[in-house]
This record gives sequence, structure tokens and C-alpha cells, in this order.
Amino acid sequence: MADLVEFVIDGILKREQMQQHVKTQQSANVRTHSPTATNKNSFHRVLASQTTVPVKEKDEGLWKVSKQLEAVFVQQMMTEMRKSVGKSDFMPSGYAENVHASMMDDAIAQASAKRGDFGIAESIYRQLEGAQHARTSKQGNHAMIQEISKTTDKLEMSRGLAMEVNRDAH
Repeated sequence: MADLVEFVIDGILKREQMQQHVKTQQSANVRTHSPTATNKNSFHRVLASQTTVPVKEKDEGLWKVSKQLEAVFVQQMMTEMRKSVGKSDFMPSGYAENVHASMMDDAIAQASAKRGDFGIAESIYRQLEGAQHARTSKQGNHAMIQEISKTTDKLEMSRGLAMEVNRDAH
């Protein structure tokens, strides 16, 4: 299911990029040199000049844990969003639908974390990296990564327990 979700998301994003590119070209052909166009061009130049640290220069263990935390957060967000949508009495729902929804939420969360769509992993990484530099050099990356991994495991375990409780309640 994760492969299917990634394939669909990639297709949608490519289509959106192509549409955005066409709109940009059309607007560039139609517009003259107005102050608004100049400001937009300046904005895009500044935005393009802002570069993020390439993944190669990042601490791979810390980056992996940051992406895992993003996936857990997105999965929980998707679950809560799904709960807020009203259920229809037209088609009865059951255990299989709940399992499918849970698997779909997880697949979407993993795919979006892999792509970095939300940017949460980047923020988490920067925050943890700053905290890491603030600590003394006696504590190595390994201990911090293990602590974060344990926290991620606890979050995933609590998510699993919440799903079991939810299943048992229905």
C-alpha cells in the first residue's frame, strides 16, 4: 500500500509542478515589467538563494530519527483528522474499514515523511542539532540518538495501544 500511495502522491505533485510551470510561463508572457512582477522575481531569487543543508552533510542517525518523528506526527494528525469527518449511515463501516484507514494513514505519513512534504523533520533536526551542540562533548551523538529512538518507539507503542483500544471499543 505504501508504494501505491507514494506513486499517487508523486503523480499528483508532478502534475501540479507542470501546471505551475505553465502558469508561470503564461504570466511571464502576459506581464510587463510592473513593480509587482519585480517584487515577485526578487522574492523568488531570495528564496532560491536560501539553501538547506544537503542530506550528505547531516548526521544520518539524527536525520533518520527526525524523519521518523515526522512520520509519527503526521500519522497521528491523519488519524485525528479522519475522526473529525462525520460517518455516513448509508454504508455500514466495520473493523476492516478501520484497519484499512489506519494502514492508509500510516502509508501516507511514511510517504510524506520520506519526501519531506511538511518540513517537520527539518525543523526537528535543526532543533536537535542545536541542542546537541549545546551539550558538552562528553555526550556523543549515539546516546542522544538512542534517547530519541526510545521516545519514537514509545510514541509508536502508544499509538498501537490506542488503536487496539479503539478497535476493542467498536
